[in-house]
Amino acid sequence: MQGAGLNVVIHHSPRSGDRAASLCAELESLRAGCALTWEADLSQPVDVPGWLIELTPEFCVCNASVYQPSTLADSARESLDMAVHLNAHAAILKSLEPSLCSVVAVTDIHVDRPAAGYLWYTVAKAALQSLVLTLAMEWAPRIRCNVVAPGALPLPEAWTDEGRAEAIERSIPLGRLGGFEDLASAVKWVLLDAPYVTGQVLAVDGGRSRWLRN
Repeated sequence: MQGAGLNVVIHHSPRSGDRAASLCAELESLRAGCALTWEADLSQPVDVPGWLIELTPEFCVCNASVYQPSTLADSARESLDMAVHLNAHAAILKSLEPSLCSVVAVTDIHVDRPAAGYLWYTVAKAALQSLVLTLAMEWAPRIRCNVVAPGALPLPEAWTDEGRAEAIERSIPLGRLGGFEDLASAVKWVLLDAPYVTGQVLAVDGGRSRWLRN
């Protein structure tokens, strides 16, 4: 987004402050005054700071999540975290609504094609997707709200054994794993350059979700 001439606020959790500061410094070296950081633990109730609201942000990308295995046996803690996490996204969007013109949530192709072993991650992403698609109707025509659903991007470390990685790559019609630049360009297009698009889910997966459906 900074490359598109925008100023950005980089949200980060308490555990990722160093990475956020490094990214902020990198962006600042390219254009002074273009980046700030905001620390907030989205597993806890969130109060959006006044300084952020006063910046009157026009765009918001909802991308925070924790990708880790879980099952129904983990329900007590994980379901609570999911509820608080969703409420945090809702609180942020509500606080920023007066100045917003476009929102993008980053979810996952497995929202519509669930995979075993990541129950609460999938449920949380499904809830976020539903929230943003509903807001597309509630906030129209002033604010566009869309979803970008990645899949078949760089694989989690647990998935990188040779057999599984090759099987996933064979299931991608475009014949390769995607890169984070593929996701970033899709988010940028939907957020900034698609004025007649709202309430949509764009899969960025090399066609893999179509293969899974078939």
